[in-house]
Amino acid sequence: MNLRNSFLLLLSSIAAAANAQDTALYTLPMTLETLLENGYSIKFSRNREEVLSNDATYGNAGMLPKVNASAGYSGAANQRQSVGEKHYANTFGNSYNVGLSGTWTLFDGWGMQASYSRLQEMKKNGELSAKLEIESSVAQTTAMYYELLHRKFRLENLSIMLSLSRERLRMATEKYLVGAHSQLELLQAQVDFNADSSQLVTYRQGTIEQLIRFKKQLLLPFDANDVVFTDTSFNLNENLKLEELKAVVLQSNTSLKIFDKNRTITDLERAQVEAARYPYVNLNASYGYTYSHNTYNSSSSDALGLSYGVNIGFKVYDGRNQRRMEKNIKVEQRNRDLEYEQQTQQTLADLYLLYSSYSSYMNLLGLERSSRELSGRKVSLAMEQYRLGQITSLELREHQRTHLDAQDRLLNAMLQAKLSEIYIMQLCGIVLNYMNAE
Repeated sequence: MNLRNSFLLLLSSIAAAANAQDTALYTLPMTLETLLENGYSIKFSRNREEVLSNDATYGNAGMLPKVNASAGYSGAANQRQSVGEKHYANTFGNSYNVGLSGTWTLFDGWGMQASYSRLQEMKKNGELSAKLEIESSVAQTTAMYYELLHRKFRLENLSIMLSLSRERLRMATEKYLVGAHSQLELLQAQVDFNADSSQLVTYRQGTIEQLIRFKKQLLLPFDANDVVFTDTSFNLNENLKLEELKAVVLQSNTSLKIFDKNRTITDLERAQVEAARYPYVNLNASYGYTYSHNTYNSSSSDALGLSYGVNIGFKVYDGRNQRRMEKNIKVEQRNRDLEYEQQTQQTLADLYLLYSSYSSYMNLLGLERSSRELSGRKVSLAMEQYRLGQITSLELREHQRTHLDAQDRLLNAMLQAKLSEIYIMQLCGIVLNYMNAE
């Protein structure tokens, strides 16, 4: 433990030196805030949400009148021959007009109302889709954060193992110089030290590659100094209960809400189709000014006035297309119901699988913690026995490997339990709670 504390003190010193060079310190809430601010997929989803919001208007539903303004000019040039005369006279005529015309559908079988309600539901669906994208990105980034944290802890363990191998090499060298060890013992200690060094370098390179993917996710500069994660544990939630989670999932899962909203939209589409069975009533009106002048008889006229009217129509026969469309929309309704049922089953299956994984790894934690503690004590005793010449270097090496394996199993159990927890939270629609994690 003294060796571990010394190494952690060394790591703290290195982190302090890195911080002096503007190294970025990241907590999980800071990471997720950066994601929401910079993430491309989130920006795309918010733009799509804005388009659907812009479309949800009375005008787009056809409930408001349409008004057009127009202006025009026309002219004519003719040759006229009077009766009994042989000469021709050139005549010119001009006319100007300017006005406003409007059309307003007063009734179309409640189709406009259904259209407006459908646009409103599509707007809400856009909000849910944006929320789903945010939840997916937050879950993915949170998982990436804890995977990097796992790598941070394992790098510490590998570094401690390397320190033990270095100490073993030092003792083997001293014993060889005084004739207490053979050259074979010294060479084996050197080989093991080199192997541990290579493993540390290789794992550190994998961590750098993972960190680059992390920076890509958050749109951080690739050439910036490495980020440092301030968390010292996986912050596992040990109180998840399956029945409680099931109730939350069925009520709050965002994907299920989207599929349910699709059913509502299809119901409104059916109302739009059925509206064609009713008569329609349109109001037409125009207001304008017209002026005309004829040079032949030097006459001119102008008019300023309002004209209006009402059109009433009714679809009598359209080749049975109305009946066909009504049949098809009913089939679409059944499909939406089936899709919702299918998604419900898939979501519950995902929950049961994730909870099974979560429970298994949570049950392993106690066992793996005990294994790590025991193997750590064995390594300390083995180092002392090796120093006294009571065990061989191969026996010491085996104790080191056993301890590293125990640490890796514990870290893996913690990571897998955390990943299961993250995706359970996503299924429950509450993964954004990680933004308030302490």
